[in-house]
Amino acid sequence: MNLSRSRFERGFCASGCMFFTFVLVLIAGAVLWGAISTYHGAYQMTSPRPRSFEPIPSPAEQNAARLKWRALGASLEKGEAVEFRFTADDLNAWFFADGKNADLVNHLRFRTIDDWIVAEVSVPLRFMADVPMLPSFKNRFFNGKIAARLSIEKNELKVSGLDIEGNDRRLPWLFTGQGYRNTAQQTIEQAIRSRLPEGDVILSRLDAFRVENGEIILRFRGAGSTASVAHPDKALGPRNVGSCEPSVA
Repeated sequence: MNLSRSRFERGFCASGCMFFTFVLVLIAGAVLWGAISTYHGAYQMTSPRPRSFEPIPSPAEQNAARLKWRALGASLEKGEAVEFRFTADDLNAWFFADGKNADLVNHLRFRTIDDWIVAEVSVPLRFMADVPMLPSFKNRFFNGKIAARLSIEKNELKVSGLDIEGNDRRLPWLFTGQGYRNTAQQTIEQAIRSRLPEGDVILSRLDAFRVENGEIILRFRGAGSTASVAHPDKALGPRNVGSCEPSVA
């Protein structure tokens, strides 16, 4: 069991890293799109200096978040139907626990805004090539937000909304383009399947996904159960793992 739990934690960490890679792809795509249609518009989404973030959660908070993830992994292994609740603070605590992802401490924090999951980022744009006669991105930073609205439709994880904003300027095509959302959905599913030991189980048994009152709420069907058709506003799941308050060693 301890080995399985360790694999669950390491796998989820790798998935988080892949998510951040996906964020970088979004940023690069946005800037490249701007270079074609309105280079100066994309340039205005960047800043001359990085932004600062609050300190990462304390060791006690990291341990509490880790216990929540362990409880979820154990429940899934047993085939139980389970509801898992966590906050953006829990996600940050788990993501940076035990020195993991230390290279991202100055570049990323997770938030929730209304029913969106948001990655606030500060990314140096040194990788961007210069365009002759136009301002350079190389000494600039993208200080912005990557927001996703996720849902479960016909037993599949869906990206129903995707948005990118920098310097209070946003690119509406990311929010409205169905083709781009489909690509984002496939990328997220691939990351889950390839990086989490329980990836296939998570996707096959995930029955509901919502963000409400600052909590991210996941409901998983029991092994062998059929998909639920319950209204999304109804109470979730018979067993609540994430909202339990584990003792902190």
